[in-house]
Amino acid sequence: MSVTRTVCGLCAALVLVGGSMPAGAQSGGRFVLGAGFTPDPQTAQGRTGGDTQASRFGPQCTGVVASTPHHTIRVTSALDLQLALDSTTDSTLVVVGPAGVFCDDDSGGQLDARVQARLTPGDYAVYVGHIDTPGSYTLSLTERAGVTAGTSNQYADFRLGAGFTPDPQVGTGTTGGPVQASTYGAHCTGMVDSTPDHRLTITSTVTLRLAVTSTTDSSLVVRGAGKVLCDDDSGGALDAAIVDSFRPGEYEIYVGQLGEPGEYRLTLSETR
Repeated sequence: MSVTRTVCGLCAALVLVGGSMPAGAQSGGRFVLGAGFTPDPQTAQGRTGGDTQASRFGPQCTGVVASTPHHTIRVTSALDLQLALDSTTDSTLVVVGPAGVFCDDDSGGQLDARVQARLTPGDYAVYVGHIDTPGSYTLSLTERAGVTAGTSNQYADFRLGAGFTPDPQVGTGTTGGPVQASTYGAHCTGMVDSTPDHRLTITSTVTLRLAVTSTTDSSLVVRGAGKVLCDDDSGGALDAAIVDSFRPGEYEIYVGQLGEPGEYRLTLSETR
């Protein structure tokens, strides 16, 4: 038996599916969302975990998840979405789809996971895992307008144009990965992840300064709109910074390191 609720406007629907579900995916939900969806937030419940390691989706993913998705999302138009867990355990979250693989452990606070991502149209799989023991959870999906400075914003994505607010905007994470940055150009240095740490959507031409503050010797790679920008130490104190004009389009941001990995804070501010 299933219950379907459809909302007009920019078309958002939530389908809650009951009946037989794989372990770890009880009371699952299928969401169909687009920009401006209502009601906002939308929620579903279930049990964390399963029988596979989340690391099969990438080394940045942690915990144990089910072999099939706990939830699915069909995105009908691009939107900035926050997926947040409220659970009885140390939860983890994996979102897989056309925009990439997004993983988190504790960004939601109280050992709960939260993913903030710019999702392009297409189908996404959502896996809800745990670190140690299974637990029950509520998953909330809400649209967000850009990224708000002052929150954790781990591996956050950004949607910016001329005159954006708040300014600066902030993302955080851990530097590095298994890929040589020189893969993207001979002028790029350090080790970066195989997937972007952040994604940047530019809606109108804007001159940005991207600056890293880190606990290591950081490097920075920005790819998109036909160019590759790289830096090592322009931010001072062995940190990277890039200043450039960005025209509308999609960009990928990789934060790397020379030497040992470290924690970083990335700020994006408009320069005139």
